[in-house]
Amino acid sequence: MQEMTELIVTRQLKAPRSAVWAAFREPEIIAEWWGPAGWSVREGSIVLEPKVGGRHELDLHPQQDPSHHVPLRAIITEYEEYELFASADGPHEMTLDLVINTRVTLKEFGGLTHLTLTQWPLPNEVLAASTAAWNSALDKLETLLAEYF
Repeated sequence: MQEMTELIVTRQLKAPRSAVWAAFREPEIIAEWWGPAGWSVREGSIVLEPKVGGRHELDLHPQQDPSHHVPLRAIITEYEEYELFASADGPHEMTLDLVINTRVTLKEFGGLTHLTLTQWPLPNEVLAASTAAWNSALDKLETLLAEYF
């Protein structure tokens, strides 16, 4: 049996919570940062239905090979505006036939936003790569936010 683990990434972002929330909810902003460096969101692929049971979908592709793509086909499982967004993706080939849960919480302190992203269950052997991918994507988000705050 495969050993499973949980990924936790935290960031202190120099932007108000409303701006960080928009970066997770507005398709035109998501398209600017989602995915690790070298990856882009396929134009027109973002579907967001901001409610429990709603769809959260997009396709990522490596910039060097737009014919390859990685789908996100999640269902929103928790939703509290400006505070919490959670979804479940899978099972399908790209989730290793698992249902992968992702939960993002945002808390504002003195004009900064503390973001915590938790993802589970992940096989131990993908933890390092998944953590690196999320950190790379969040680096892109920080760069984007720094243009405005």
